[in-house]
Amino acid sequence: MVTCEFQAVVMAGGKGSRMTEITAGRPKCLLPIGNQPMVWYPLRMLEQAGFQDVILIVLETVRSDVQLTLDRCGLKIRLDIVGIPAGEDWGTADSLRFLGERIKSDVLVVSCDLVTDVNLHEVLNMFRKHHASITALFFQNSSESSGVTPGPKTKYKPERDLVGLDACTSRLVFLASASDFEETLSLPRALIKKHQHILMHSRLSDAHLYVLRQWVCQYLAQEKSFSTLKGELLPYIVKKQLLKPIKLHESDPNASITGVEVKKDILHCAGGEKLENEIQQMSTYNDHRNDMHPAYHGDSIRCFGYVAPADKFGMRANTLPVYCHLNRKITELWPLVTGNRELIAINPTSEIKSTQVDGDCMVGEQSFLSEKTSFKASSIGAHCTVESKVRVSGCIIMNGVKIREGCVLSNCVVCDEAEIGSGAELKDCLVGSNHCVPAGEKRSSEVLTDMDRLMEI
Repeated sequence: MVTCEFQAVVMAGGKGSRMTEITAGRPKCLLPIGNQPMVWYPLRMLEQAGFQDVILIVLETVRSDVQLTLDRCGLKIRLDIVGIPAGEDWGTADSLRFLGERIKSDVLVVSCDLVTDVNLHEVLNMFRKHHASITALFFQNSSESSGVTPGPKTKYKPERDLVGLDACTSRLVFLASASDFEETLSLPRALIKKHQHILMHSRLSDAHLYVLRQWVCQYLAQEKSFSTLKGELLPYIVKKQLLKPIKLHESDPNASITGVEVKKDILHCAGGEKLENEIQQMSTYNDHRNDMHPAYHGDSIRCFGYVAPADKFGMRANTLPVYCHLNRKITELWPLVTGNRELIAINPTSEIKSTQVDGDCMVGEQSFLSEKTSFKASSIGAHCTVESKVRVSGCIIMNGVKIREGCVLSNCVVCDEAEIGSGAELKDCLVGSNHCVPAGEKRSSEVLTDMDRLMEI
């Protein structure tokens, strides 16, 4: 079982710095996608894959809120929720390092914003097959969203990575941000000599799902200069595959080691699995041809990239455009990303008097939708009140929102506890948490929020 072999860690301690317009009043991991919090989707994926336990990393200040929210979601997987200091600007590597002695085996690390239908076992099997140090998941589909994003007209420029994969083995031999290069890219001669058929990709999407050998976590614990996994640790380890470890005290095996620095180089951390190395040397398996080098060229560090099939879906809700796109598509994607779990679109505790709620709408608990109202392709949160003669189309309405009589909302995001005054007409707008839109307002493509919250943004 995967539970005995791997520990699952979900990273949910981020502050949502790329979508601060909607995270001022709610932690990113609890932002709704359809009628579930964002973090529910990777937890459901792990549950489907057979994991029985997961370590969930969140900010200490929201730990109780996350616990209460997930307790109502009906998940069977056991949650060990670990709080990290909210005052520290920690990256994913810092958060993983914080777990320390909790890490007892190889680790599967997942971001809280991942929504996918990929077969997780195929990623784990690649890791097992090659006894990899790291296996990373990539998607072929574009991470770019469709539709107009609420708020001011801004050109969102998606991040691009340069991913180099051995065409025959899927060995991950190069990883860097495309923004680090202007016009030309130079590869080490030793890399090209070792891997003669490298496919360079600029449009693969990094899923931020990584399978890590336990020694990687142990190395991370001693090397505190790394703050992030994707931007710092992974590119470093990928580069180190080309090097061979230097034998300690090779010149004098009898020399005293008193006073010698005990901090190990990464290659020595990676080379500690003697039995596995001996089995590999005696095996007839080889991952390359036309030379006399042993399998994997004798490398103690081996990184691989699993590229999901083109028909598999995968996106990270780490920007406002993608977040809105996923909410527009969630009823269509639901069977795929939840393993055909039954979709209860309308919570039975809500009172729905409207006769015009289409099949692409979701409504949370204890909300009230008046008669003579119309709802199309919209998500309505819990404890919301919508008065009569209101039209809502393509909107994300979060918890506790009040929409007064005669309003028209199109392609808007309305955050928690906001109030829309009577007769207001909003198109492509983003309304901040607790903000009150005056009656009769007509706004288009704006961020509407209180001044103090605008300063935070």
